[in-house]
Amino acid sequence: MITAVVGHRGTGKSELMKRLQIYLRDQNVDFVDLDEEIEKKIGKSIGDLFFDHGEDYFRELERQLFLETLQKPQKDMYLVLGAGFDLSVIPESVRVLWVKRITDLDGRIFLNRPRLNPEVSPIEEYQKRGVIREEKYKNRADEVYLMPEGIFENHHHAMTVEKSVLTHTYLNVGGAITVLSEHILNEHRWQLFKNRFANKGISYFELRDDLLSPEQIQKALTELPGEEFIYSFRLPLEGSFPTSTEILQKAKWVDWAWELGKPDELLKLIPAEKVILSLHDGRQFYEWSGYESKIGHLKFAPEVNSYSELLSGHQWQKENDKKRSYLPRSKEGRWEWYRLLQKGHQEINFWREGDGTASDQPSLWKWLANPELKNKFAAVLGDPVRHSYTPVEQSDFFNRKNVPVYAVSIRRDEWDEAFPILTKLGLGYAAVTAPHKEHAAEVVTEKNLQAINTLFFDETSKTWKGTSTDEQGFFELIEGVGMIAPLQKHIFVWGGGGTLEMIKKAIPHATYFSSRSGKPRDESFEVPESPKVLVWAAPRSIETLMPPLEWKPAMVFDLNYKEDSPGREYAQLCAANYQSGLTMFTAQAQGQRTFWKKCEE
Repeated sequence: MITAVVGHRGTGKSELMKRLQIYLRDQNVDFVDLDEEIEKKIGKSIGDLFFDHGEDYFRELERQLFLETLQKPQKDMYLVLGAGFDLSVIPESVRVLWVKRITDLDGRIFLNRPRLNPEVSPIEEYQKRGVIREEKYKNRADEVYLMPEGIFENHHHAMTVEKSVLTHTYLNVGGAITVLSEHILNEHRWQLFKNRFANKGISYFELRDDLLSPEQIQKALTELPGEEFIYSFRLPLEGSFPTSTEILQKAKWVDWAWELGKPDELLKLIPAEKVILSLHDGRQFYEWSGYESKIGHLKFAPEVNSYSELLSGHQWQKENDKKRSYLPRSKEGRWEWYRLLQKGHQEINFWREGDGTASDQPSLWKWLANPELKNKFAAVLGDPVRHSYTPVEQSDFFNRKNVPVYAVSIRRDEWDEAFPILTKLGLGYAAVTAPHKEHAAEVVTEKNLQAINTLFFDETSKTWKGTSTDEQGFFELIEGVGMIAPLQKHIFVWGGGGTLEMIKKAIPHATYFSSRSGKPRDESFEVPESPKVLVWAAPRSIETLMPPLEWKPAMVFDLNYKEDSPGREYAQLCAANYQSGLTMFTAQAQGQRTFWKKCEE
């Protein structure tokens, strides 16, 4: 089979193919990167092709070489395509794998790739094309791999899970997946869906009447023999039940949404013990819960806006965990970690391939990476955190302890409410990022630091211990630049936040600027005309200003490793050398592991 691998610029398709070559090294498989093949054939880099001949010329080369490549294989092949490849050229017989990351539409800034539209900012350029491409990928993809953030070849546990996802060798998956109309769009795609998920130990396939036609529902029931189904009513009923009694009998569970009214007519057709009663609006809670003694299961899936609401729902579920499932929802997917925490602890829990039906549903990779039997968990705490590499970076360390690592979003004003609740739910280790490093310093027994990025809960004393590994990471990032005091006046620091104390300790004679006002923090300080080195320590926000372009530093050290960092954008605008904060992050993470290990001794 030929598999075309598609996805946005910078998602990591080429690096994924290197890992796939490791996973499939014992199999007779070809791996082809179309961009690399074009460069070999033409003798020019992709950047030079764009510059010399324009995008239209390049796209035609892509199309021709793609069709030529399809004629060659006598064995299985993975063929990596550029982000802007015309997907209509791909024959239906070719499997299309969409490699997707949750941060794709945040935008990315490239220092080593051609600009496609230099008339707009790099973020605007990326996002405008990204929205259009997203829809095209969604319409053509036969399979979606929602790849975790920050996976590299040294992450053994993450790669083990990834291999099982991409080779479909997972078993005893558990959980539930909702069958979508795109899964049954055509026979080719439906066969691929069955190959991935049939006989894999998935607890339930959900069939919803608002997402599938009656014919598609019947097809799923017939062609997935031996699987358990949840048939879900979501459309308002007009007169008698439109669903055949045969379908209701085949389903293990029949899910009735309380928004449709009371389930009395349904209870006349099937045994009460196979009925799930679902509620998606907490305002009707008490009337709905009065049916608990009459039906088989209650599923509470409200939109949750605070940690206090989350805890209330959690406690409700624990009061009768055999008969209750709690699935909090949000617009931005911020309760995904909680659903992972509940894996194995409630009857109904969904994961997703691609977008699924709710942003809080974990991806298949996260579901498989998450152990069921766990007494505590680790997390990165901050806002935003969905881009964080911490869950993957620390996965090997915690996997040996059977402890999962989550990304937990806590807004700036939520800390005092959220942190005690997380502790109550089993938080035992934490990496803390903006904007909570100062908050973390307030909860630990040590009082010698103003900002902390690492926490450990001592079960014996029931207290938190903490430290900061920022300084260790910062020294690794700047690699001794400016360690001679007289040279530090040529270093400008833009921003600071919770890392400001650490940076001042490392380079006390540098010149410090507020990223909000653009002015020196110490107005009495004699500011040099321009820096040789700029340390970027500011987030991307409407309050963050760009430094003057005329500064033209030779080097930008960025404390941020996110691909849309304004520090990266400034380096591009100034044509400066650039060092991503990934170096700092990796050193910080190593320091965190050392601290946690020492605390456990």
